[in-house]
Amino acid sequence: MRLLVKKALLLCCAACVMCIPAGCNLKYLGATQINKIEFIRTVGIDKCPDDDMVQITLATQRVMSGGGGGGSQQKQSDILYAEGRTVFEAIRNFWNFTEKRPFWGHLEYILIGEEAAKDGLLKYLDLFTRDPEVRLNLIVFVVKGADAGDVIRLGSVKDKFIFERLEGLKDNHWGMSMTNVVSLMEVMYILDAEYLSLYIPCVKLSKHTVGPDDNDKGMDITLEGFAVFERDRLAGFLEREMARGLNWLRNKIESGIIVVRSPEGGKISLEIIESDRKLKPAIKDGELFIEVEIDMTGNIGEIGSSENIFNGMGLDYVKDQMDKIIKDEVGSVIKFAQENKLDVFAAGTAVLHKYPDKWEDAYEENWSDILPEVKFDIVVNSQIPRTYDIKEPIGSRAGDED
Repeated sequence: MRLLVKKALLLCCAACVMCIPAGCNLKYLGATQINKIEFIRTVGIDKCPDDDMVQITLATQRVMSGGGGGGSQQKQSDILYAEGRTVFEAIRNFWNFTEKRPFWGHLEYILIGEEAAKDGLLKYLDLFTRDPEVRLNLIVFVVKGADAGDVIRLGSVKDKFIFERLEGLKDNHWGMSMTNVVSLMEVMYILDAEYLSLYIPCVKLSKHTVGPDDNDKGMDITLEGFAVFERDRLAGFLEREMARGLNWLRNKIESGIIVVRSPEGGKISLEIIESDRKLKPAIKDGELFIEVEIDMTGNIGEIGSSENIFNGMGLDYVKDQMDKIIKDEVGSVIKFAQENKLDVFAAGTAVLHKYPDKWEDAYEENWSDILPEVKFDIVVNSQIPRTYDIKEPIGSRAGDED
């Protein structure tokens, strides 16, 4: 009996295999040949200036087989444009210009033109939050002073495609902490929390020298602080130091350089090694106070003079300046937030966690009106434990006798 059952199963398996046709053209199984797929790496979204249409710019990547028998491969990027009344319609209109089906699983970056950002993000991003092919950890940028299509078209440097250039900016932003990356998932979270205000990093077109002649200029892209939103509409920008101030407040400082002066006026470069921020709300006599406490460690990376500052007074002089710079950067963002009623650094979240009942009863509904009345106190606790390989600067012993 068992032998008969085994034979029957083998016959069934053989019949199933024989029913599968040779080759890869299995459309009824939802399969598509790889050479019929357009891999989308970057999307640019712009509002057309003359009508209510949406312009979409796609940067794609394909791998081409190189010549010869070595099996080498060459990368190629295409830039495609289409318009539509909505983002979805514009993307479907691409099918009129290409024989390939767009694949969104490799999408890494969404660029939003400044005019589209002013018009409101929700209608431009909704499709990407719904499509199951799109990864929610992709990075969103706002293009400052230009269209997203212009950045995609002009932003490549020599043999680097736009998505490779954006990847370099994303990977290297930590060195100055003048900006930060924000994922599509984070954008969704902040927009869902009505009391929070959205911030998105900016990219900007800039000129760079591509030859020995100073007049030989090309276009490059640079990171340029943050775009700040009131709900989903662009409300303003935070430039360099203010952008780093926001990173202090969001606890997203990774590194950076702070330049101060020695007692005799020489320049000293301090490297931010680590930092930690705490928001400490307190209610006193019915008033809401928030203490911003920043613990920061910095190393002396460069001294621009032969002055020896490694004594108690010299180091205190340097540390006091560093503390003041941090306080000024943080204070400028708090002032901006209170003047514009935009909680970009999640002060409301700190209050919610400390006083959940009070938050729900008294603060949540009118938080944008309450934020300007909150008293903030900034406390910086810094230390300078290291000077790298040498302590005394070069030339500090020049006057010493043998």
